[in-house]
Amino acid sequence: MDVLMYLFLAALLIPVNLFIIKSHRSGKFPLWASGVLLAVFGIGLGYAARFILVDIGATGQGGAIMAVFIGLVVMANGTIHFVIGLVLAIVKLVANKRRARA
Repeated sequence: MDVLMYLFLAALLIPVNLFIIKSHRSGKFPLWASGVLLAVFGIGLGYAARFILVDIGATGQGGAIMAVFIGLVVMANGTIHFVIGLVLAIVKLVANKRRARA
């Protein structure tokens, strides 16, 4: 079951990361905003995975742990995108101010 979870995460995160980077490089969507949306999506995905993996009548501890892991990994990925995008935006802002002074 762990292998399925890792494959699911890879199948989800690799295309999403490629799309986020592609949209950032083309200038269509800022990286920090994509990170925020991905973090929110991670929370929703964790809840959705919990409802799929945990039965109503059973304790479902393994499924709950997997759902939390999926949600946290996607949320951490979004947070990383947010922080990198924020740093890039600040660097760009400082560079533009330096050019305006010169």
